[in-house]
Amino acid sequence: MLTSTILGSFRFKAEIDATRNQFERLGVVVLAPEKGLPWRARRGFLPLESELYMDRGQVENEFLKAIIRSTFIYVVDPDGYVGETVSLEIGAAVAAYKPIYAQEPINPNLDLDPLWRKRMQDFITVAEVTEVVDIERTKLSSESELVPTIAEQLNYLSAL
Repeated sequence: MLTSTILGSFRFKAEIDATRNQFERLGVVVLAPEKGLPWRARRGFLPLESELYMDRGQVENEFLKAIIRSTFIYVVDPDGYVGETVSLEIGAAVAAYKPIYAQEPINPNLDLDPLWRKRMQDFITVAEVTEVVDIERTKLSSESELVPTIAEQLNYLSAL
């Protein structure tokens, strides 16, 4: 089963939701964020309905847990825009060794540290939703062929 977390600025929440719909139609389980528009801003924080009684730290912790549980990450970044929070989340995905795909190349004009910009280019593959699903399904089927069945493992052990 393929699972994903979608990263992106909530100024692009409609695009994030449309991307989620595409992934779900292709059989991918999207762990976060949930669909729907954010409620009113609280000191620059835009909570979704299920997050209304959580503080910003709790919301981000739950989102980072979703990243860790995901098979892959997809970044919705119209015109290559990623903000500070998305940069943090990309860093978490890199640290968790998750494959990262983006809708568009990260904008090179953003005020990013040169090392971080290089890392972004090294770790992020630009691909359409359907391409991402094809790539990840191929990887998943290849990995399952490498994992021996229980019967194969028992036969191996009994031969020792």
